Amino acid sequence: MLDYAHLRALSVVVEEGGFDRAAKALFITQSAVSQRIKQLEEKVGQTLLIRSNPAEATPMGKRLLRHYAQVSLLESELSAEIDADDPSLPTIVKIGVNADSLATWFLPAVSEVFKRHKWLLELIVDDESYTHHLLKSGAAVGCVTTTESPLTGCSSEYLGQMEYLCVATNDFIAQYFANGLSPESLAKAPAVVFSTKDKLHEKFLAEYFAMEPQAWNEHQIPSSESFLDAIMLGMGYGLVGHLQAKPLLDSGRLQLLTPAKTMRVPLYWQHWNIKAKQTTLVYRALAIAAKQVLVQP
Repeated sequence: MLDYAHLRALSVVVEEGGFDRAAKALFITQSAVSQRIKQLEEKVGQTLLIRSNPAEATPMGKRLLRHYAQVSLLESELSAEIDADDPSLPTIVKIGVNADSLATWFLPAVSEVFKRHKWLLELIVDDESYTHHLLKSGAAVGCVTTTESPLTGCSSEYLGQMEYLCVATNDFIAQYFANGLSPESLAKAPAVVFSTKDKLHEKFLAEYFAMEPQAWNEHQIPSSESFLDAIMLGMGYGLVGHLQAKPLLDSGRLQLLTPAKTMRVPLYWQHWNIKAKQTTLVYRALAIAAKQVLVQP
């Protein structure tokens, strides 16, 4: 049997980034933390930590952290049922989500569940093509992702599609696209992209205009709200999710550049295969909201 005090020490070292900060968080000495990690490594017969700055878990360390996170979730649920009236025992639910979902439909979808059960939500925001890695590492119990195939020990549930529309302001269009969109005009016009992880814009230009990567200029703005602000301010054109774009298109503040050329990104809810109330109820809430706001082919 694994000693869960040792697993907690491993978890806190990774969360805090080092032994000294972990010792302060656990209210024990640094030597005691090191001893617990050493005993755990002797138990499993493998190194569990990369002693770097910050400290990182090895592949086996990540597997143990995921196991510890799953057990902690179930224990939290049990404690909440036993001590239903004790506010000092909150259940923390860690979820990975992409920035566009967070900026539009995600929080309205799950807010009632968290209010009703008095759970605490801890969100980890990343690109939708990367959030599933949070499940693998044990950093999240569920995530909104573009990955359909479930990770080992997880389930994948289809939610719907986010449709991305290529938009810009009237002034920007007059300045850069007066003669329409072409590889030549797109090479000169500054684009607004989310980050280097986000390959949506690259795929859009490759699919519809046969453009090679880095054949255009771009602003990188890793915030859904500021990303949209940059387009609204005429800094560039970009691909905006339909939930954010349509009100602005309807009001005339933005114009659709390519009516017949859009990008659709399928979204899935992946979660651990454990019988936890939290993941079940969160999925139900997401599924109901997704049918109303996401594109359902």
